[in-house]
Amino acid sequence: MGDYTECVGQSVEVWGNVKGIPTICHPPAEVVVFLGEFQYKIDAKGRLAVPARFRPQIEGGVALSRGVEQCLYVYQLDAWEQKGSELAASNPNPKIRRMLMHRFFSTSDACEMDAQGRIIIPTKFRQYAGLNGEAVVIGVHDHFEIWSPTAWERYNEEMEQEDLTILQLPF
Repeated sequence: MGDYTECVGQSVEVWGNVKGIPTICHPPAEVVVFLGEFQYKIDAKGRLAVPARFRPQIEGGVALSRGVEQCLYVYQLDAWEQKGSELAASNPNPKIRRMLMHRFFSTSDACEMDAQGRIIIPTKFRQYAGLNGEAVVIGVHDHFEIWSPTAWERYNEEMEQEDLTILQLPF
């Protein structure tokens, strides 16, 4: 999207160096937004159809990772690399930083879409997310997530109990 460049910790010309904040820059990237909620079946081989509107954005492959909640995160490969840089920069404590890097990257895998627009979800990921033949795919701005219908329903019920009016939302 034009000349936009995201730089974390890089405002040296304006603010000077900020002690303890590393400079990480990423080249301009096309802004991709994943939106919506979709119900799909997972076949016996672990194949899940990717929503048609998401397919053009992930033609180069995806990173599949265990989520913080009992779901799976799916990122474009270049976005996953960027998240790794942001994660490394987010915590100055080396022990915690290593723990986070181990947690998210050792439990990740790269995969590609097949000609029918499906990705294969390995058994260990299906077990982690409780996927037993059905899945809910949700767009979450810069990535999408894969949930079991039961876990997604439970999460939505919890979310409905939250009072969002106390937050300063941009809309």
